[in-house]
Amino acid sequence: MLNPEFFDVKKYVDHLIFSNIVDIKRAIDRIRTVRVSGRCYVHYIYPKWHTVSFTLVARKHIQYMKAVAERFIECNINEIDERAFIGFSPTVPIPTFVHPAFYIMSEMMQKRFKKTGVFDKRGYEWWRKKFDRLIAVEVADSDRLSDQAVEIANMFDVIVVPSTFSRDAFVNSGVKRPVRVAPHGLDFEWYLLPNFWHSSLNYMVGQNIWELYQYKQKTGKKLILFWLWHSAGRKGWPEVKRFYEKLRRRRDDVILVLKTYGPNPPELEEVRHLGAINIYGWISEYEKMALFDLAEITLNFSRGGAFELNCLEALGRGKPCLAHRCCGWADYVPDFIAVKKGERVQPLPGNHIHVGYGYTVDVDDAVDKAEQILDNYDEYLAKLEEYKQRVLMSKFNWYVPAIELIKSMG
Repeated sequence: MLNPEFFDVKKYVDHLIFSNIVDIKRAIDRIRTVRVSGRCYVHYIYPKWHTVSFTLVARKHIQYMKAVAERFIECNINEIDERAFIGFSPTVPIPTFVHPAFYIMSEMMQKRFKKTGVFDKRGYEWWRKKFDRLIAVEVADSDRLSDQAVEIANMFDVIVVPSTFSRDAFVNSGVKRPVRVAPHGLDFEWYLLPNFWHSSLNYMVGQNIWELYQYKQKTGKKLILFWLWHSAGRKGWPEVKRFYEKLRRRRDDVILVLKTYGPNPPELEEVRHLGAINIYGWISEYEKMALFDLAEITLNFSRGGAFELNCLEALGRGKPCLAHRCCGWADYVPDFIAVKKGERVQPLPGNHIHVGYGYTVDVDDAVDKAEQILDNYDEYLAKLEEYKQRVLMSKFNWYVPAIELIKSMG
């Protein structure tokens, strides 16, 4: 199903691994020294008991770390639920990833080493020595971390974050441990599969997305997609609403599509009179691709965040995603679709970890940019296709963070 005409995946992966061979082998040699029943092991702690964004990213890390490591050594990645970590003590020193580190380690400290209200320093030091390397996988949703977060971060040997913005937040907040950037990525299918609506792939979509396609065919409306899974304030809903209201005053050929967790969110009621449409519920990877393919523009108006994978997903499908370049997505959003930043704000006021600032988007500039893109759509699609092939595919696929995670064990 992949289109190999302009990108040879196998050749690329071989080259990527060869380019990092010294650091990869150093890490492999380290974990090779510890064997259990003749096999090498790595522990990866993450939320298994329910599915959240950390779960999805962790599973991709594990999948691609295995794919890289198995070229060199037979190695098991032992997946452990975050709730089991509180009572976890390895019998042999094995590299261990903790994802997300702040919450899991905070729970560990409170329930195991501070349960009487007094820090059990001796017990903690005994437990900590049981790990060959304890590696934090974390994010920074604002430009500064709290003192509590810095204290937790410094308990680890290495911290791995998904963006330059996150790394700078950790370093500038006073974290003394090494901080590595392992950006999120996409499976190559996101880049290489043809547009679902221009091929036979549209049989993979569910009824609600199919009905949205039929609506678009019937009305000729241009779709503006906004993902609102949670945290409406941080995700920039107030700016999205103002943007949509202003854009609709200029033109009546656009419709906002809200992708939400459940039906009829309160935000929908605020724009229902302007024809907004709600697509809700869990959808497959292929349905996500189809939804991006159907929309003309995606909005990433987050006031803060470490990466915002939905924005990369839109670009991976060759579609514009409007965003400023002041947070975690600055690493991959191209200048030619970027919008101006607005006010400096706290994305998570009252949060005890992410205590710093981010930015809103400049709504007027975003409206101007949206009109410019819609009026010159084919030109922007061509520029995005070139950018996808030249930059995104090689720098933002899941092999890249997998290699960085392996190197963090070295």
